Amino acid sequence: MRTLSGIGAIALVVGAATLLPAQGRPAADPLAGVKSRAELDALVAKIRAGELQGPQMLFERDKGPYQIYTSFIQRRRGAADVHAVDDEIFLILSGSATATLGGDVIDKKSTGDNEFRGTTIAGGTARAVGAGDLVSVPRGTAHQMDAGTGEVLYLVIKIKAAR
Repeated sequence: MRTLSGIGAIALVVGAATLLPAQGRPAADPLAGVKSRAELDALVAKIRAGELQGPQMLFERDKGPYQIYTSFIQRRRGAADVHAVDDEIFLILSGSATATLGGDVIDKKSTGDNEFRGTTIAGGTARAVGAGDLVSVPRGTAHQMDAGTGEVLYLVIKIKAAR
């Protein structure tokens, strides 16, 4: 009986592994990946054209530790929000706005899962932000973006508390 040499055995194992069905491999983590500049530019063009509405998820996993999505506000004030257990970081990609942090959300209503939304903020600190600026919103902090007569596009990194 003839046995395989070391190199022959390795070649057989590697060859067999390439024939394994996909379900035998672990699923790709939806939080891992790359969004190219071209993909982001195409997404932004669709948002600006009105083809896409609301936040556009870029990376998310069910019950994952964070989410990354876009937010676009044009010629208006965004909702006043407060997240009781999650932190958020905003990276302004284009445009400008007034970011208000702190204070109290007026007409606050629960939107579920420890999140609250209202019409405006009373008593917060307002600051002008523009492309390249970074905004940090710790849990429990009221926040609102107001694009005024212009527009603002920003990435949101939502760091979710363990649930």
